[in-house]
Amino acid sequence: MKKIFIAIAVLLNCSYMTAQTEFDAFKMVQTDINGTARYMSMGGAFGALGGDASAIKDNPAGLGIYRRSELVGSLNLLSQKSTANWNITNGLSDLYKTGFNNFSLVIASPTWRNESQTGGMMSSNLSFAYYRLKTFNRSLNIKSGTASSSMTHYMSNFTNKISGNDLAFVENEYDPFDNTNIPWLSVLAYEGGLMTESVNGNTSSWSSILGNTETVTPGYKLYEKGYVDEYSFGWAGNFSNVFYLGATVNLQNLNYTANSEYSEDFGAGGYMNLKNDIYVKGSGMNLKVGTIISPLDFLRIGLSVHTPTVYTMNDTYDSKLNFDTDIVGSISTPGGSSEYQILGPMQLSASGAILLGKKGLISAEYNYNNYSGTRLRNEIGDAASFSTENEGMNKIINDVRTIKIGGELRLTENFSLRAGYANSNNGNKIDASKQIRYNTVRTDTEYFLNNRIDYLTAGFGYHESSWFVDFAYMNKILDETFYPYNSNDLSIAVTPAKVLTTNNNIVVTLGFKF
Repeated sequence: MKKIFIAIAVLLNCSYMTAQTEFDAFKMVQTDINGTARYMSMGGAFGALGGDASAIKDNPAGLGIYRRSELVGSLNLLSQKSTANWNITNGLSDLYKTGFNNFSLVIASPTWRNESQTGGMMSSNLSFAYYRLKTFNRSLNIKSGTASSSMTHYMSNFTNKISGNDLAFVENEYDPFDNTNIPWLSVLAYEGGLMTESVNGNTSSWSSILGNTETVTPGYKLYEKGYVDEYSFGWAGNFSNVFYLGATVNLQNLNYTANSEYSEDFGAGGYMNLKNDIYVKGSGMNLKVGTIISPLDFLRIGLSVHTPTVYTMNDTYDSKLNFDTDIVGSISTPGGSSEYQILGPMQLSASGAILLGKKGLISAEYNYNNYSGTRLRNEIGDAASFSTENEGMNKIINDVRTIKIGGELRLTENFSLRAGYANSNNGNKIDASKQIRYNTVRTDTEYFLNNRIDYLTAGFGYHESSWFVDFAYMNKILDETFYPYNSNDLSIAVTPAKVLTTNNNIVVTLGFKF
């Protein structure tokens, strides 16, 4: 039976209901290695080098290295393959995308000096830049063999102690979707006949409609798209060709869409299919400050700090349950929305580079992201509304350390070869799980545990005095564990799926110096 719902009531109630979890916040603020071809071909290890458009976004002092002005743009070609193994069954999916990584303008401005001056500020440079910091693009098709644990077990356990009277729709009198104390997932399960109620006094308990030994065949599909873009204004000074100091003010724009579908075929006949559509938009601002010190001609040391990005977010979402139980039908939730803020992590970076004269260079960088310090706040900046979620950040999210190593070998005056490697540790605790709260309108129970990310890169470039072109190849492997729901409180634990997402990026950068 499809619900009749008054739109005004939805708008009023959503301000009192939450939808975000620790996993949602982590996905939005997690960083990536993306930029110009030279930057990517060396694994992003540019914090102490500078002189590259993408190096500025990591360490603004790199802007001070420039001696000439520069206009640069980069094109990215993505080929993605995702593989999954779930209950001894393999799934495979592919995705192909193109996009632009950056457009940047650097204005190098030497300061006026007397011939007798040998120190002081040598130049004062400016930059205006657009960066695509990360993309969310991904397609997954996770197939499974038979399993003993079912979403219906999770739904019934989750709904325990909620009365059936609170879940039942009464036309023109009561709609459970309008009750801020009732999770929409429970309403869908009740209407779909996926659980049965037992009453003991004034207490209700729920159980799955499946038989004690009945198995299911689950499946999961996910299509994600979106991006995080940054628009940056920067300044950096060169002091005596020894000390470089820079800062950027950065505006970020976030756009994310996820369309997911979880399904189960019941062993004794029948099925359930839960679809979720989520749309996220956000904007944020941060400040980056950095320095590069060159105590010797062949040595550079870089340090930088990125302040937490303060995002203003807006989410919209809806879901639909199709079912074949004792009855056959479907039910859709009313569209929900929420406005809130995310206070992202602080990032600290330390880097070093050795310049091998005209033969090349070797560089390394260490990034520390305080992801466990990420916080959710309401639309006016009060974190009390998300006290439970914020307390869970330290229990679920790890601080992430990324190590980058890169090198460049100059074969001729104009032609160079490059290679690099980077690794990020697991972003989640190994025992992390997704907690769905009662005052939520979201019905997407699935979550991914981030185990590690590896980057292997290579490239080459050709440079003339007034122009250059660079090419890069980056192989990124994301290792994750997929759970369709949290089974920690169930008698039958769900078997997770192992998911590997491999991104193959080909990047071309064209630049002009003047």
